[in-house]
Amino acid sequence: MTKHIRWIPCLMVLTLSLSGCQGTGQMYNFDLHALPSSPARSEAFHDDSIKILVLPFQDKRAQTQRIGRRTHVPGGITQFNVWNGNLGEGMADLTVEYLTQRKWQASRETAATESAPASSDVVLSGDILLMEANAKSTFFGTDLDVKMKVAFEAKNRSDGSTVRMVLGANGSDKVVTFDPKDLEQLTNIVAKDLFNQLFQDLTVKDKTFHLKSEAR
Repeated sequence: MTKHIRWIPCLMVLTLSLSGCQGTGQMYNFDLHALPSSPARSEAFHDDSIKILVLPFQDKRAQTQRIGRRTHVPGGITQFNVWNGNLGEGMADLTVEYLTQRKWQASRETAATESAPASSDVVLSGDILLMEANAKSTFFGTDLDVKMKVAFEAKNRSDGSTVRMVLGANGSDKVVTFDPKDLEQLTNIVAKDLFNQLFQDLTVKDKTFHLKSEAR
């Protein structure tokens, strides 16, 4: 009998512990920003006089209500979103942050730029095709997974040409004790990788964007 008496309280404690980890369905919002970067030395020689106007991106994802969720071991979910659901505006702001960090003259579209569009050399926009950030809890930790895919489009005003690129990036991690900041940080890292690819593929000639592969 003694063994049974001791076992029941332990079982109750375990049950209470698991139930405390259940998801409530609440939404956790990410606010992504450009991470510090160390550009390649050769990038310092790009034409920094070119003016880039960034338009709001278009959210073309099938699921637009969230970017992902965390599933809990005992049941329930926690949902994730970014920029309070304004992905198009948020991605445009993030693009300007990364362009400015790399010493480009970049700005967001405003009422003033709409009335005087010729002040920019390149108009940069994009379609968000995929942005997912998920966490799956197990008894031994939490698996994190982030995926992004964006179709970028750069329109050159001087010659009317257009440069298009579809770029993707992803990342994964595992943590013992989960905090939403872990997934937010991984999402930031994946976004940085996405923009690194953008800079690697673009070059400037006569104040117009070109793909490096085509400019040779």
